[in-house]
Amino acid sequence: MKSYLHVTIATVLASSLFFNCSAANIQSLNNEASPKSLSSAVDSDASTSTVSVNNEGISREKFVGHWKGQLSVSENQSIEFVFNIKNSESGLLATLDVPAQNQFGLQFDRVSQIGNGITLVLNAAGIRYEGTLEKNAIKGVYQQGSFSAPVDLVKTQVKVTRQAKPQDPSPTPRYTVEQVSFENEKEGHTLAGTLFIPDQPFTHTAVILSGSGPTQRDGDIVGHKLYAVLADLLTKKGIAVLRFDDRGVGESGGEYVSATSEDFANDANAALRFLKHHDTVASSKIGYIGHSEGSLIAAIALANTKNTSADFFISLAGPSTTGGEVLIDQSYLIQKVRGMAGSELEKDDKLQRKLIQAVAQNRSDEDIKALISAADIPASQQDAQVSQLTSVWMQYFIKTDPKTYLQKLSLPVFAVHGAKDLQVPVRQNIDGFIQSIDKQWLTYKIYPNLNHLLQPADKGLPEEYAGISTTLFPEVVEDISLWLTQQ
Repeated sequence: MKSYLHVTIATVLASSLFFNCSAANIQSLNNEASPKSLSSAVDSDASTSTVSVNNEGISREKFVGHWKGQLSVSENQSIEFVFNIKNSESGLLATLDVPAQNQFGLQFDRVSQIGNGITLVLNAAGIRYEGTLEKNAIKGVYQQGSFSAPVDLVKTQVKVTRQAKPQDPSPTPRYTVEQVSFENEKEGHTLAGTLFIPDQPFTHTAVILSGSGPTQRDGDIVGHKLYAVLADLLTKKGIAVLRFDDRGVGESGGEYVSATSEDFANDANAALRFLKHHDTVASSKIGYIGHSEGSLIAAIALANTKNTSADFFISLAGPSTTGGEVLIDQSYLIQKVRGMAGSELEKDDKLQRKLIQAVAQNRSDEDIKALISAADIPASQQDAQVSQLTSVWMQYFIKTDPKTYLQKLSLPVFAVHGAKDLQVPVRQNIDGFIQSIDKQWLTYKIYPNLNHLLQPADKGLPEEYAGISTTLFPEVVEDISLWLTQQ
């Protein structure tokens, strides 16, 4: 039986800051969500982590360098981590690389060192590493949520870096790049982002809303900078674009781990209010582009807002069935395309449905764990999977039906989907938009060969994403630009 973690929305919609630690699948999250620019540069030297300065024992210089280790998730599977630690005037700073997932420069919020002990914390992803320096190695334990495993580190001179993709934005673009911050006054935190402004007259400004998982503004997903590329291509078409770090991630304040899609919708509306008072873009038409869960977030923001209004909404691979249905559908399709035998596929599908129903009915952790245990999932994985299933975000997502919000919309909507999207399957989710939104407002298009990231794909499986050189199919941007000119 496959482990449940490989089919959750965290796997299929989210981005870089969360790692799926199951024997069945080690895959970055999208959403997602998934994986941002670390404030415009994937570089371990860019960290602004908080620190605790060592006052005794071993010099902190002993910890400086690149430290490599293997995280074992089963008898036959492991994944390599690299911790990059450097010194600064205020203390030690650190980032995390996961080369196999094309994730680089994930910034730790806190690095503390006392004597020969060191602790690194990345709050948004629930990651914590505690280790002890012994001679030329650090022996310690990696934790993520309720999952934990020993990870011993040794120094390496080889620094693996992200390979540039053909569509990466130029470091010297022919438009204005403005680093901005704005307040979510309702919840009292500041959000940070990047605004691209065309150096020519323009009529539209878009706010990009990211998919699931703690996501920074560039949308770093298995080596691709999805949202940076989208913003760059749109701005070259004469459309201003704002993208920003999720709350509690990168340079944004607030707390990520307890937030739901509705909370992120509050951040989306804060971004809209900011743009409506920005001297350069305030006179333009302003709206949302939501990718994956970002589409749900946009729908919630548009349906619930009282003080602001958007002029358009573009959904990229967005759901219109309940989160529970998305999870069940994606599990079935991904395993089928991977070649799972019919009997095992049926067994796996029944498990997913039982688990989703249990969460939707607010069953206890013990009941959910019993279902997982009965499916012969190793005991070492059960607590982590229960923790993921019963998180505040997951419970909200499973129970929420996007049609509740889509039915309230009365503005131009353009729904885009790839026919090879196995994560938010196209037919049932496009149908939800058609059923929910008045035809006078809705335009939709299905691209025959595109996957969930809107890349040209073979089968559409998530494991294909990293190997595809195209970050975003250019025709999608052409169509968005053309559609906007007609609004």
